[in-house]
Amino acid sequence: MKQQQALPHPWSVEYRASLVETMPGIQRFVHQWLPEEVPPCGRLTIVHGLGDHGERFASIANSIASSGFAVVAVDLVGHGRSPGRRGTIDCYDSLLDEVGNAVYHASNVAPDVPSFVLGQSMGGNLVLNWTLRRPFEAKSILGLIAIAPMLRMATVPSESFLRVGRWLAQRFPNFRISTAVNVEQLCSDRHGQDAYRRDLLVHRKMSLRLGHALIDSGEWALQNADLLNKPTLLMHGCEDTLTSPAATEQMAFGSSNYSTLKLWPECRHDLHFELQRESVITYLLEWMRKQMYRYPPARQIRRDLAA
Repeated sequence: MKQQQALPHPWSVEYRASLVETMPGIQRFVHQWLPEEVPPCGRLTIVHGLGDHGERFASIANSIASSGFAVVAVDLVGHGRSPGRRGTIDCYDSLLDEVGNAVYHASNVAPDVPSFVLGQSMGGNLVLNWTLRRPFEAKSILGLIAIAPMLRMATVPSESFLRVGRWLAQRFPNFRISTAVNVEQLCSDRHGQDAYRRDLLVHRKMSLRLGHALIDSGEWALQNADLLNKPTLLMHGCEDTLTSPAATEQMAFGSSNYSTLKLWPECRHDLHFELQRESVITYLLEWMRKQMYRYPPARQIRRDLAA
């Protein structure tokens, strides 16, 4: 395997976290990682997965911030330290609102620099659908990254099971089911597995409405992949048994004019906790920089950083 080059500019990183008003009347718990010695050369908004929260991305966020980017992760409604009943939603569109609000809040943290949005698992589903369904809002971003996006489950339920589930979801939309997973499905690194077990902020609940919204929205994104018009990096672990690597390949094929596909052999669902995570982060940073070189204001920022 070709050895990755070390990340340039290892700046010190300042971490901030607090409950803030991301939009009028909407409070969310926000995590920020900011380079201390230099103004940010770009910003990255992270959208986490189901039952997860922003602080679990601290490792990847620190590495990216130490390379000069402002990184912002917002605990979605009903997740982490944000208010809301765990695992329930009013409707799928309200989750797309969460993405738009997070991106807007990040623009106030680090204005006037190239913007990227990263979604993992459920977050990957959300950032892809947000970009496809709300292109006007997505004009503010230069590119998006979807890691192990929840477009289709690795093991697809039968059609009869889905019909029964939809019938129940219409009648009992907020009934919650357990989404507990074997931690060995998440990553192969035992330290990452132990961190998940010890994390008291992770929840393992999902309402019937949310479950079927994610299934339907994943299929919709696959069927409308040709509408994608933003540079997109799609990454998936080849040994993921939670979300489907094949569906990510299908998404890349359908949006081939704008998508870059990177599959990671011997990796599972949480690439940011995998043994190869440093290579994952390096690849991600190189892709982001490649997009920035095509963006004139970013070239000036990078010249200032190098001075």
